[in-house]
Amino acid sequence: MYNSVLITGASSGIGEECAVYLAHKGFRVFAAARRIDKLKDLAALGSGRITPLPMDVTDEASIAAAFKTIADEGATLYGLVNNAGASSMGPLEKLPAEEWRAVFETNVFGLAAVTRAALPQMRAAGRGRIVNIGSLTGRIASPFQGVYAASKHAVEGLSDSLRRELVPYGVKVSVVRPGAINTPFGAHEAEMLARYETDAPYGDQVKTFKAWFERQHPAAPGPSVVAEAVHHALTAERPKSRYVAPPKMAYALALRNLLPTSLTDRILERVNGLDAARKKAEGLR
Repeated sequence: MYNSVLITGASSGIGEECAVYLAHKGFRVFAAARRIDKLKDLAALGSGRITPLPMDVTDEASIAAAFKTIADEGATLYGLVNNAGASSMGPLEKLPAEEWRAVFETNVFGLAAVTRAALPQMRAAGRGRIVNIGSLTGRIASPFQGVYAASKHAVEGLSDSLRRELVPYGVKVSVVRPGAINTPFGAHEAEMLARYETDAPYGDQVKTFKAWFERQHPAAPGPSVVAEAVHHALTAERPKSRYVAPPKMAYALALRNLLPTSLTDRILERVNGLDAARKKAEGLR
């Protein structure tokens, strides 16, 4: 019997890639998304081991219905990949409160709700793996990504606490931190930035940052690097508490941890082009 794994946010990008990758590695995959129609082609890619599953992580009734379907299929979850995610991009001063709430509802509260639903069967089995998809942004927060960064920083803390709570029950918890990945998610975030390109007082800064940001995702590796990290977290005897995808981006975290904050800020400014905007603003004071 194949180990069963539930992946949220599986309709595109990282979630879709993880579903197909894990199915071909022998897992039985329950691929969940809010809209079942977006999953219609996914089952055909998984060698018969992918089951599409409608689920909205922000809706407790939807989560309960999805877990009933899994039980009715005779499956006991070994793995949970909390991938469903939402973002909001723009100056913190300008972003509406409802966008803050929507991001946290999906990235933090939704993740927690699905995890709560999965834990009883994992504890009863005395084994299991939970893989939370975080982000490098959860540790290195660029300007105009504050809401998304805050939600992913919350995932870091939640995962640490959960990992330590579950030690006696044989359930292991890992965080996978993707950097820039070539998926449609990046283009969607750039569209959100475009709302503020002409909006004072941040318009010039947003325009500069957006021009840099739009170049990152098309040049980045595909989501397979994340799927590989997820697979290792699910199968290694001693999975890491943290993975970076692609692994070479670990150098950025090392710089963040070792350098003074002021120097890190200046390096990031230079990388994303905002140093010129700072100098211009300083000249006007």
